[in-house]
Amino acid sequence: MNMSNMSMAQKVSVGLGAFYVLIGVLGFVPGITQATAIPGQGMLLGIFAVNLIHNIAHLLLGAILIFGGMNAANVGMTLKAMAVIFAVLVVGSFIAPIVEGVAINPADTILHLASALLTGYFGFMAKPSAMRTA
Repeated sequence: MNMSNMSMAQKVSVGLGAFYVLIGVLGFVPGITQATAIPGQGMLLGIFAVNLIHNIAHLLLGAILIFGGMNAANVGMTLKAMAVIFAVLVVGSFIAPIVEGVAINPADTILHLASALLTGYFGFMAKPSAMRTA
């Protein structure tokens, strides 16, 4: 699909999806992800806490955003669902038992909050013109 034929919401969904797939892949790369004292956890770029589950979640969420963004009819629902998921991750980062299996630190929470705001805006609040192709 040609990016010039995509709505702004689709471009945001595909772009954010590609970003999450990239960070999911980078989470598995030694050197880019430094080991920590906690077995199975690392620090992506020395900033973001990651582990196997977190990396897989990034890959999955990224794939959903890309897939949903490729179809104008699905992008609104995809962005709404992702806004809810990112918001749950933000809240969950303050309630440890909910996200014990996922390595999350304050930098992750800020990234998830920004993602929730971006997907929430385009999913719930953007003008209809942002959902239409040019």
